[in-house]
Amino acid sequence: MSLENLIEEKIRAAREAGVFDNLRGAGQPFDFADDERQPDWLGLHVLRENGFLPEWLELRKQIAAERDEVHAALDAWRGEITMNGSATHALATRAGGRYRALAKAINAKIDLHNIRCPSLQFEIARFREDATPS
Repeated sequence: MSLENLIEEKIRAAREAGVFDNLRGAGQPFDFADDERQPDWLGLHVLRENGFLPEWLELRKQIAAERDEVHAALDAWRGEITMNGSATHALATRAGGRYRALAKAINAKIDLHNIRCPSLQFEIARFREDATPS
């Protein structure tokens, strides 16, 4: 199956599933304020007007929303080490495990973002999973 046929099949299946029903602006003329010289402007216009973003932008939003939680987990780990005087104390170990789990999860999203993002200038830095906080 060619790429063109695959795309047509996906569109047909989405249409049959009702994915395109009740889109904002349905039945109204397009606002041509967008740059219609771009070959894909119509698709981007429809997606943007209905709140859809490319996967890498959705990932960027998720990363931004989760970043504070990861930083808070790192601060909690540091706090447990300071309060208990040891990185091997049970509470510090638990806090460290929570930080590492959150860092691993967000790093997976960061890696996917960096792969899918169309330009390297938007690359997001990863969290360190392998160090004891200072």
